[in-house]
Amino acid sequence: MKVKKIAALAVGAAMVGATIGIASAQPTVPEIPKDFFVEDGQPNVKIVVGSQGAALDVSSAADIAVALGTMLYTTEDVKVKDASVVVKKDTAYDPDDIPVFDNTYTGDYEVDDDIGNQAYWWNGSFDADGNPIFSETFDNSAWSDGIYSDGWPITVYGAVEWKDGNNNNYWKDPNDQWHSATDVKIHYTVNIGKVTLKQINEDDVDFTDIDDFDDFTLIVDDVVANVTFKLNAYEKTLWDPVLGATGTTYTVSDTTPSYYSLYEAGVIEGVEAGDTIDLFGKTVKVLDIGSDYIEYGNDWGETYIDAGATKPFGDYSIKVLDIDVNQEKALLEVSGPAGSEKITLNTDDNPTETLFNGGIRVTLKDTFIGIGGTTSVKVEVQTDISYIEDGDEFIPGWIAHLGISGGKLNWFALTNKEELEGKEVKLFDTYVMDYKADIMKKKNPSDDKTYAAMSAWVVIDPLKAEYTTETLSAGDELEGWTIDEITATADPA
Repeated sequence: MKVKKIAALAVGAAMVGATIGIASAQPTVPEIPKDFFVEDGQPNVKIVVGSQGAALDVSSAADIAVALGTMLYTTEDVKVKDASVVVKKDTAYDPDDIPVFDNTYTGDYEVDDDIGNQAYWWNGSFDADGNPIFSETFDNSAWSDGIYSDGWPITVYGAVEWKDGNNNNYWKDPNDQWHSATDVKIHYTVNIGKVTLKQINEDDVDFTDIDDFDDFTLIVDDVVANVTFKLNAYEKTLWDPVLGATGTTYTVSDTTPSYYSLYEAGVIEGVEAGDTIDLFGKTVKVLDIGSDYIEYGNDWGETYIDAGATKPFGDYSIKVLDIDVNQEKALLEVSGPAGSEKITLNTDDNPTETLFNGGIRVTLKDTFIGIGGTTSVKVEVQTDISYIEDGDEFIPGWIAHLGISGGKLNWFALTNKEELEGKEVKLFDTYVMDYKADIMKKKNPSDDKTYAAMSAWVVIDPLKAEYTTETLSAGDELEGWTIDEITATADPA
């Protein structure tokens, strides 16, 4: 047997004793280099156990093998290639905040003065140039009695997705060009009619203590959020630096684009059955529109099922038990989480059944005999059917109002059911309102008096972050900065 080196396990007590004796006779145990056992990351020895080896010999062989395994590696310098970094940014729409108090622009206030009588303190209104309008008394402020009732409008652009499901949202411009609006983003408006700072309104504030203005309970009322499903046509003149006007271009939008003017109003109007819309966080596939309600759910469309076959539709399934082609009748077994039911449908007088409290609706459209003699049915299926009714709660605490005419939903609005009160107030699960004050104090060494300044707002922030990500490599730019290099350090090395 030709072996370069053998790591032998001695067999028998005499052999073990001799080995120990040799080791103990040495003044020091010589250090065996690593390459005796391993070379280039591969084993350089073989472990041998005699055919009559004891259990201890086998166990020792396993220990040696584990020890060798920890040395089976090679090292090599590596470089990172095609490195990139992923950055994210919160792009959720953040509406403008409502100004409450401010004396940081002008005037001064000494701590322990009566704030209510200080000139140039109360804020809440703006002039034509956007500068704050200050009042000399609290009563003349926009926040008289701690109540702001001027109305605070908010426009949220591109927040509602409107998908046309009927292939009819097209408009032809005077240049004979067709404009598609089958999947658009439209805006909605929110008007906050009344905001009350509860403690001021209830005379529970010390007007000589600025710290009493640190936090307030909000009462918010008369909130209206509205989205109108209407697209207008806009035109823009095309100009050449030398030739001047060279033509006109057109676009379709729910807002006026830059440098465009209104060409035709209402070129596409109203949501129809078959469309899908996003309504304040809830995606709605419209199945039917009544005089004062919208029916929505999952629409599976029309499909064929052979006799004896079963087809799934989400949490539900339909099995065809029997078919009478002559009378266009079918016996179906419909199953779902709540159980199963057998139904008989006829295309003439009983084509549709809704089961499991709106869980599934089945409509028999036709029956067939195939070329090979196979019978099948054609059915239309909707599942998870719900309703939005005018005057009912759409989401907890918010009442839905529907603008329906001509079988179309032209606008949809939400109003608060009751006054909204709290340190923080949520607006239809999308925004949160909160009073926040920044109070600054400093002693003036010249007169040893403490002066103060304060800026306070009712902030309106998005309830949830909406992150947009982007992958960047060396050489790319990020908000004016150039990514020079991307380095990485291994830990442990």
